[in-house]
Amino acid sequence: MAWPDPARPGEPADATRPWHWVARVEDRAQAPLPIGWNGALRQWMVWDGSAVTAEEAARRFTYLGPCLTPAETAQAQLQAQASPAVPEEPRGLAALAASATPPPPPAMVFRRDAVRNHLLIFAGTLFGTLFLAEWILGVR
Repeated sequence: MAWPDPARPGEPADATRPWHWVARVEDRAQAPLPIGWNGALRQWMVWDGSAVTAEEAARRFTYLGPCLTPAETAQAQLQAQASPAVPEEPRGLAALAASATPPPPPAMVFRRDAVRNHLLIFAGTLFGTLFLAEWILGVR
């Protein structure tokens, strides 16, 4: 998503809001970041405390939208609870948590089969080591 007003690149849609969501251009809006807008100075304050001009922000970031206020967040949660739940693809931290969850474990291996597999691996390793030792030492 591009900046809201093409005549004012690098400036937010609603300059009265202090926080807005942006994403680095190279991330293609996949990793949203909140940054602060200082309307009096007409510049952005980024997470490390440095100021970024609107022109530089237009080059470095893609504008995603304003951050919700606590009241708007509470209202959105009430609406979400009132409406029927539609399965939605996870975003943000939920997507990160979902991607970090390990896949379900494979079918259990019976103990007897596990012992047999380990013995076969041990025997193969032993015979391979003996063969290499005989070949290296030249013993016939």
